[in-house]
Amino acid sequence: MARAQGPMVKRRQMGRELQALRETSGLTIEAAGTAIGRSDSTISRIENGQRDVQVIELKGLLDAYGATPETREHLVAMQRAKPEASWWTAFELPPKLDTYIALEAEAAALRVFALGAVHSLLRTEDYARAVLRGTSPSAPAEELDTLLSFHMQRQQVLVRPESAPLDIVAVLDEACLWRQVGGLDCQREQLKHLIQQAEEVPNVVVQVLPYSKGAHSALSGSFTILDFPDPEEPAVVYVDSPGGSLYLQKPKDARRFDQSHSRLRGMALDETDSVQFMKTVLKEIK
Repeated sequence: MARAQGPMVKRRQMGRELQALRETSGLTIEAAGTAIGRSDSTISRIENGQRDVQVIELKGLLDAYGATPETREHLVAMQRAKPEASWWTAFELPPKLDTYIALEAEAAALRVFALGAVHSLLRTEDYARAVLRGTSPSAPAEELDTLLSFHMQRQQVLVRPESAPLDIVAVLDEACLWRQVGGLDCQREQLKHLIQQAEEVPNVVVQVLPYSKGAHSALSGSFTILDFPDPEEPAVVYVDSPGGSLYLQKPKDARRFDQSHSRLRGMALDETDSVQFMKTVLKEIK
């Protein structure tokens, strides 16, 4: 079943259309910002779909770009359309996480490489709790409980009944299997969960990249490629790091990470051998 176009996809579409109008008009990002009293970074964020454009800003940009009446009517109507509230708005998420979840909720598939820990969508509750405690040691317990509840609810994208479940192809570095997140019992249960997901859930693919494969193209960190139902909607590459979250949308960036993920899949064990590898690790954990 096809899903309706969500607010994040609409925001990105708005940004692309405004960028095309600006480029056709011959204005630079700096000139567009000056025309409506905004910074060039604001214009860039609007065009990249990272920020909503306000009605007054939109009308100012359309004036500056010399948009036709038909184009004005189309974009103003798009801006004024009010999407339904998303389930995660009740959690008051940090802006960077809110942006990612909005994209994930509208994606058709994720292509993931995980370097140090199992991907969030494939975690058990105890494992997820231990990761949150480890990555946010000074956060209040109530805040961690809220985030844990959010992440558990978020996993419903893999089994969502109202539309097609999200496909995920996860390449896990072997370190994800051996790291004792939450202790040995937690690690064992996480491995069992991964094996069950890989064997029984048709839209989940798990491949293990063993240490024995040596250096690879993603030693610098994890990343996620989000693909959308509409083939005309460009993929987004998400890279999270201590220095901040990156959302890469340029075709050259998408190609670079697409090639990297393909190479990682080629180096990793296939699905059957990956399950057997995880079972072996499970037996060896002491």
